Amino acid sequence: MIGLSLSAPPAAGQPLHRLAALAPATADPAASGEERLAATIRRALALGMNLVDSDWITAGGHAQEVLGRVLAAHGRERVLVAGKGGPRLTFRGELTLDNSRGNLLNQAQDSLFRLQTERLDLFQVHWPDGTDPVQTARGLADVVALGRAVQAGVCHYSAGQLQALAALVPLATAQAPLNLLERRFAALPPWCAAEGMGFLAADPTCAGLLAGRFRGDECFAEGDGDGLFATPAFGRACEMARELAAWAAARGLTAVQAAMAWVLAQPGVSCVLCAAQSPAECNEAAAAANVRLSATELRELDAMPARFGL
Repeated sequence: MIGLSLSAPPAAGQPLHRLAALAPATADPAASGEERLAATIRRALALGMNLVDSDWITAGGHAQEVLGRVLAAHGRERVLVAGKGGPRLTFRGELTLDNSRGNLLNQAQDSLFRLQTERLDLFQVHWPDGTDPVQTARGLADVVALGRAVQAGVCHYSAGQLQALAALVPLATAQAPLNLLERRFAALPPWCAAEGMGFLAADPTCAGLLAGRFRGDECFAEGDGDGLFATPAFGRACEMARELAAWAAARGLTAVQAAMAWVLAQPGVSCVLCAAQSPAECNEAAAAANVRLSATELRELDAMPARFGL
């Protein structure tokens, strides 16, 4: 999966930049779309993207391998490279979370090999787990001290979890989903800003709901139809997406651009990550960087979910 970010998190000695990209998400080399990925990244670089975000577990590591080949051929020196660690497979093939020092060190080293780079600019804990925060902090501190990453960050941490870990190890960024329909982490960006940390807002279109990718009558596999994808919330969310598209079109925008612009306007947000799988989608998302919503427009968007019972 390729993604864009509107202004990257801070890196040591470097100013904030405008755009960023993510890794692919398929384990099948024949279906990895490596040529399309290369074309997308070339377009991303041309648009000024400067951050590539990836993780250790996606597609069993193949996502990072594909991304590493593309970056080696098309400009590793022009971007900041971020990785994530923590999730791993047990000997039985079951997914587990492991934020221990040893696992974080190993996954950071693995990521360097896969991405064909000498260091990560940012290494993040992918999800919180039951590991003693002292051990997780030691792991992140050692990843940085050993030169495997320049800075450390976390993803999906609650305010309390983030504060506890930040008291033990310097953190440069926090990443969490934030969009019109998902505001569980809305208190984090202002806190991060006050602490001098960057906030990377993920999933601005709420898994495609706000982009209008669903009709409202789709059926999902067991376990996939939870939360906003469960009845009746799913149908209401799709109705709201249609209204968002009309609202955006009246202002010369797409629904994706309106959704991203709303996230960008939230206090404390320094980065917006969004899915893009082609150069054209790069263009659409990049244009959101220049959208400035008025106070009235922001209030209208803020109120939209409540009108649909969301």
